[in-house]
Amino acid sequence: MNMKVGLFQEQTLKLTMTKELQQAITLLQYSTVDLISYLQEVTLENPLIDFIDKSNSNQFYHNKRKQHTDEKQNWIENVSRKGSSLHEHLRSQLFDFHFSSVERQAMEILIDAVDSNGYMTEDLENISKKFAIPLEVLEKQLHVLQSLDPVGVGARSLQECLLLQLKQIKDKPAYTEFILREYFKPFAEKTWKEISKKTGLSLKEIQCIHDFIQTLNPRPGLQYEDTHPNYIIPDLIVEEKHGEWVVFYNDDLLPQIRISANYEPLIEMGNDSEIKSYVTSKIQQCRWLVKSLEQRKDTLVKVMYEIIRHQHEFFYSKNQILKPLTLKDIADSLLIHESTVSRAVKDKYVQTPFGLYELKYFFTNRVASNDLEDTSAANVKQMIQKLVEGEDKKRPLSDQKIADFLKKEYNMSVSRRTVAKYRDQLNIPASSIRKRYE
Repeated sequence: MNMKVGLFQEQTLKLTMTKELQQAITLLQYSTVDLISYLQEVTLENPLIDFIDKSNSNQFYHNKRKQHTDEKQNWIENVSRKGSSLHEHLRSQLFDFHFSSVERQAMEILIDAVDSNGYMTEDLENISKKFAIPLEVLEKQLHVLQSLDPVGVGARSLQECLLLQLKQIKDKPAYTEFILREYFKPFAEKTWKEISKKTGLSLKEIQCIHDFIQTLNPRPGLQYEDTHPNYIIPDLIVEEKHGEWVVFYNDDLLPQIRISANYEPLIEMGNDSEIKSYVTSKIQQCRWLVKSLEQRKDTLVKVMYEIIRHQHEFFYSKNQILKPLTLKDIADSLLIHESTVSRAVKDKYVQTPFGLYELKYFFTNRVASNDLEDTSAANVKQMIQKLVEGEDKKRPLSDQKIADFLKKEYNMSVSRRTVAKYRDQLNIPASSIRKRYE
């Protein structure tokens, strides 16, 4: 073995993560809301940065666009959010009640045990043992709790929640409470022929009861919100002009960052090297910040233009059909790293004439197809959604029939199991549940 000891010169290629590069990466991955918060923090640390707020706070775009899976719920869940929390609302209704100390304690414990949906999540016997409160006192106070607003609060099951609401409604189909109390499971599972045979009610009458039940609220607590609503600011805006799509960077709500004119007197304060060094570093930080913001803007706009180019059918044909697209596809087109694209689309939104979309929405996985080009799973879901919406509700399409239709009409080889999986992801019930009897 020939081993030499000595000094050798070797040339290597090494990527150094500079401070400027770190800042650019950080700003790219921030959402607009997080970016504004970050810029506010930086300006507090750097007195030489002028922070000009253009948002006026009330111009924020509020709430997410409807999910593009078009998730349909049988229940009315999109109710308006109240200002106070559910627990606060329940306690505010207790002022006119006269409780003993143990009753007051029991009520406080029961209210705390109500979850965000409005349900009683704790078993009364367990509460009785844990807090040494008589079970009969807890049962009595639970009835008081269930008499409060919102109607249905304090229920221990969906069945009890609906029955509590029905007690407050005079005008309802005959036998509604009876069906819910005695045949809740087969009613929910839509094995209605069994109910019809046992009760003598026609399938049409049971269908009428079912439609009425859909008007009730299965989650009465959801109309009260403990947290503030999420605000979403679109990072990008796309508009069609003269047949072409144009991308705009939404900087109207971003603060303007610039070097303050107040730094000049500090430079002229003589030969104080410490002050000059401090001012120089703060000026450099501001310049880096401005450059990083411009780089963020440039990257986002370029990525969006590439998305439009790849998803030509979606934008130009306006058919909302997506082609398979990966982060690597965009990265290769722009000659940048895949991780850069990942950061660019993370928590970013674009406002389009079709609605507000998360950038991640345009990146889709693939499913097998007989076409030369793979098919987007999002497209399959969209077609399943349209087929179900247009089906004859008296003869709803089975998963196999949907798979056969996709094969025949769109040349997509999608198995029955895949259809069932996508249907579940879309919150679409099975055909037996979707069937109507009228």
